[in-house]
Amino acid sequence: MHKRILYLFLVFGFLLPAASGVQGRAVAYAATQQKDTVVYITKTEEKYHRAGCRYLSRSRIKMTKKEAVKNGYGACKV
Repeated sequence: MHKRILYLFLVFGFLLPAASGVQGRAVAYAATQQKDTVVYITKTEEKYHRAGCRYLSRSRIKMTKKEAVKNGYGACKV
């Protein structure tokens, strides 16, 4: 019983800080890449979409997220 408790403390003590550090780096990387993220707009909508979005129609116009926001497009709810 004591070995199991000690094991849980060791596992959570080592894995949780390591996982949070990885997640923090991923978030920081995503924030820097967000400026150049490729999104798609259509001729008829006022929203931008990611590739593979179910609401993205055939009239795809490729641009960066930064450009889409600058031109007044909002994010798709999906």
